[in-house]
Amino acid sequence: MKVGWDATHGEFLINDHYYFSKLKSIAESEGIQIETVGSFSRLEKYDIIVFNYPEIRFKIREASRIRGWLRKGKTVVFASYYNNLDNVTFIINNVLKRLDSELRINNDVIIDEEFNKSDSMYPLALWRNEKVLMPCCSSVSGGEAVIVGSDSSKSTKGFDAIFASHEDVNGGEVVVIGTCVFWDNYSIDEFNNRDLALALLSGKV
Repeated sequence: MKVGWDATHGEFLINDHYYFSKLKSIAESEGIQIETVGSFSRLEKYDIIVFNYPEIRFKIREASRIRGWLRKGKTVVFASYYNNLDNVTFIINNVLKRLDSELRINNDVIIDEEFNKSDSMYPLALWRNEKVLMPCCSSVSGGEAVIVGSDSSKSTKGFDAIFASHEDVNGGEVVVIGTCVFWDNYSIDEFNNRDLALALLSGKV
């Protein structure tokens, strides 16, 4: 499996040692080839394409290219953050509209005061009935939910506590996650975050 990690929209990068050295090492140990890609057109060569906190808006022609990649059966992953920081929620939602996807990231944050009384912005969630930690996460609407909250997880703006969803679009798969730090060097060792990260990078979420 070849993963292209975009570097053309101001994202947090997989080769940033401080944030993602563990993720890169874990992926490589499992035979996943993961590369930082500084040319948007070169992303077409990869099976899984990751946009991890894009801070630069997508051009119309870039959205058209993503549509083409989906028609080839590729998986495209968008990871955001809470409360539309750096306008990232707006940027991702804008490209999702151009892809004719029903998926959206909400301008909110999911909190869990029961699980983590010292810091409610580190909520616990469920993926395949396994616990995962999803820090600083916006809720996601539309598509089929793949990471959901417990009864104690609440959106600050009343949306359902859905942390990530996916949708078949034009023959490919779009995955939208409300946080970009569930697989950073801190969170990757918590609960089942490692397995979740590997599943996403293998197209098996």
